[in-house]
Amino acid sequence: MASLTFIQPKWPVNKRVFCASTTIDGGVSRDAFKSLNLGDHVGDDALCVETNRQRLAHELDKHLPNMRSISWLNQTHSTNVLRLTEPAIAGANEADAAYAQTTNLPCNVMTADCMALMMANSDGTEVAAVHAGWKGLSNGIIENTVAQFLSSPDDIHVWFAPSICQLNFEVGVDVSDLFCAFPSALKTASSNNKTLLDLIAVADLKLDALGVLQRYYSNICTYSATNLFSHRRARHQGLSACGRMANLILIKDSTD
Repeated sequence: MASLTFIQPKWPVNKRVFCASTTIDGGVSRDAFKSLNLGDHVGDDALCVETNRQRLAHELDKHLPNMRSISWLNQTHSTNVLRLTEPAIAGANEADAAYAQTTNLPCNVMTADCMALMMANSDGTEVAAVHAGWKGLSNGIIENTVAQFLSSPDDIHVWFAPSICQLNFEVGVDVSDLFCAFPSALKTASSNNKTLLDLIAVADLKLDALGVLQRYYSNICTYSATNLFSHRRARHQGLSACGRMANLILIKDSTD
């Protein structure tokens, strides 16, 4: 069985900050969920999901021995930001972002094409994880999360975890019209009445407006990467289900 693997940012924040995105590797789920599906809402066997979450926690414990339990949000493409001071009960909080100042307390969002924006201030005393699909992006999830920070916007660093790229994200008029204020993020698709939407470009423009200019990118498209879950790729392959990856960030109690 493959080992768990992580994708991590290269950014100049304090080494107390740990940040990582999972891949599909290292789990026990089968078929469309193979193998490290961490979402308990996508039709996978509940025991497999729980085993996968335990495997993730065990692997992280090797690097983060004092890490507290991962908080699994009930993500609904909302603009709600959960301020964590203690681990949250899995699924008990409807939120699409989490923010923390408490050490060893991971902020976590699940994705399978949507953006995950991982945020930290330079000193590593504030962190946040943001789930931003087109709906949350349009309605203000990024703005709501940045507003949680005590640090000034120019001290906030943002890493864009793997997400679907513009080339593979075709949307209808109902969605593209929501982003008419961001024409540089829209490109006409080959299909009739379809548009290619660049989620990252919209996020960049929103962050520009907020004064959050320190940004870093994985430059990995979930649709194209075979070691990552992609909801849209699964649908195009005729699959009715798709797994979810975790994107975590926390403040360690030391730089070791």
